[in-house]
This record gives sequence, C-alpha cells and structure tokens, in this order.
Amino acid sequence: MDDRPPRRALGALSRLERALRDPRARVAGAVLGLALLGLLLLRLADLWGDRPPDLDDADWPLLALALAATGVAMTCLALIWGPCLRAVGAEPPRGLAAAYYLGQLAKYLPGGGWQYLGRAALAARLGVPLRAAGASLALETAAIVAGAALVTPLLLADDALGAAVAVVILHTVAVGAIAAARWPRVVGVLRAGLARAAGPGATVRPGEAARAVGLFAGAWLIFGLALWLTARALFAAPAAELLPMAGAFAIAWIAGFVAVIAPGGIGVREAVLVGLLGPRIGAAEAILLAAASRIAFTLVDLGGALAAVVAMRRLAPPAPNGATPAG
Repeated sequence: MDDRPPRRALGALSRLERALRDPRARVAGAVLGLALLGLLLLRLADLWGDRPPDLDDADWPLLALALAATGVAMTCLALIWGPCLRAVGAEPPRGLAAAYYLGQLAKYLPGGGWQYLGRAALAARLGVPLRAAGASLALETAAIVAGAALVTPLLLADDALGAAVAVVILHTVAVGAIAAARWPRVVGVLRAGLARAAGPGATVRPGEAARAVGLFAGAWLIFGLALWLTARALFAAPAAELLPMAGAFAIAWIAGFVAVIAPGGIGVREAVLVGLLGPRIGAAEAILLAAASRIAFTLVDLGGALAAVVAMRRLAPPAPNGATPAG
C-alpha cells in the first residue's frame, strides 16, 4: 500500500502546527478576530434594522431569561467539545470554551467550515495536537447532528397523543442507539475510525462519543426552552408549544447546518422555523419569533466572543513540546 498521501498529510499538519505557534500567526489571528467581531456587530445592526422585534408589550424578565437560556445552551455546546476531544485521546485544555466562542465567529464568513478551521487552530494554540483537534471536530459534527435528530420527534407533541408518540419514538431510538453502541462490531468500527483520525498512539474512547450525542440532545432541549421563553415573552405562547418548539428548532438548525453557503445558517434556519411554526402560532408571530431568536443568538455569540478574547489573553502559552495543559 502506498503510504505517501498519509505522510504528506501528516507533514502538512506538522508544518501548520509549527506555523500556528509562530508569534506572527497570533498577531494575524488577533487582527482577524477583531475583524470578525466588527462583522458580527454589523450583522447584528442589519438584523435589527431589517426586522426589529416589537418589544412594546414584551415581558422583559422573560426575555432576559430566554437570552440567558440561549447562553447556557451555547455554552453547553462549547463544553461538549471536551468529550469529543477525550473520544480521540486528547485531554481538554484550560480555556476550551473560550476557543469555541472565538472560533465560532468564523461561521459568519461565507462558505462552510471556517469555524472549524478557526477552532482547530485555537485548540492547537492551547496545546492540543492539531490532528486530534481536527478529529474531535469531525466527531463533534456527527454527534451534534445526531443529538439534534433525537429531539426532532418532539415537533409531533402538540397534544397528549402527539406527546406520547414523540416519547415512544425518542425512547425507541434511544434504546436502539444504546444497544447498537454496545454491539462489539459497532464499537470496533467506531474505535478503528477514531484511532485512524486521531493518529498513531492515541487512546480512543468510543464511550465518550456516545456520551457526546446524549449531551448534545440535552443542549437542543435547552435551545427549545429558550425559543419557547422568547415566544412566551413576545406573545404569550402557551405551555403546550414548548416541546414542539424544541423539535422545530432542532429541525431548523439541521437545515441551516446543511446549507453551508448561508453564513451561520442565516435565513435558512429562520425560513424553516417560520414554515414549521407558522401554522401553529400564526405567520406573523413565527416571523417575529424567528427574528428575535436570531438576534438573541447573535448577542450570545458577541458576548461570548468578547469574554473569550479576555480569557484567551490570560491563558499561558502551550509548552514548547506541544504537551496539552492540564484541564
């Protein structure tokens, strides 16, 4: 077997990792980060100018709670990067959540995948081997979509019967997934795939990959709660819409994720939300909710990125030998 392509890839990764440790690369990264923060501010201004939410009759404490719930859910996504790293044999470094928030700024650039490149570079700056960082992000992509898919049946829970059907579907899928995850052949395939992606010498942990899927499903439920709280604050959405909104949000996020040409899924996610929720809560209310949700997400991205800039500046540089700092 010709092993030249893998060797070339490893050589390219090594050169990239050395380049990322160059002080000039850090300066360039800082400049890019500031530019992306400016882009995010412009995007927020555009969102507010295009469709400012009518806040005259809004319940402000509930809106604040909804924004907080969005922040909690987003931070959960950041922290679940840890199990994905452990799954490929790397220990999460201190400052991983800050790297997540900073890297996520790149999702507002046209095209797909920029945020993953940025996050891999920031993880390498914190001492994570670049190949392990890339493998963890590939695993995260699969796990986050799987977690969202687990929540989608909740869209059916619009009454007692629908809720029962949704619970049965969720239970069946979860039990089937757990059974499959324990099947030796599946474990062997997963272990082999993780080991190949992480590189020689990595101690892979397939159980962490399965754990990440469950944690992501929980995060999507929190996102659904945040969406419902926003709807409750803006037009007193009934409690019966909580679970369907969680399912609708998961479906809309998957649609925005797949549409890589839309920066951050902008436009796609909102269109799907309006299409799914319009018949339930009214078209005008669904449009208002989708716009308010996007603004909340953008505010969380901005606040998280600003906090991450401060946090990353305080982190010690990685050891010269590339060892991962204790997390």
